[in-house]
Amino acid sequence: MQRQRKVRMIRLNPTRIELRIEDLSEFADIKNHYEAIKKAKEEKQKTLYGPLLNSNTSKIKQEAVQERIGYIPRPRHSSQ
Repeated sequence: MQRQRKVRMIRLNPTRIELRIEDLSEFADIKNHYEAIKKAKEEKQKTLYGPLLNSNTSKIKQEAVQERIGYIPRPRHSSQ
């Protein structure tokens, strides 16, 4: 029979993370960059799907999800 060893974890004090003003400004710049990309993408979708989005938004979202996951809906035939 093997001997079981007790494994003790070393408890360390939490490390200290300092936040500098440069970090905040860098974060703000990156956030603004990604927001600009997001707005450009939304504008592109509005121009492409403008009339369709107003009439049947949920259908387009559903189709986009189905296309993304590779689902191909097929109509069921009734066996009556």
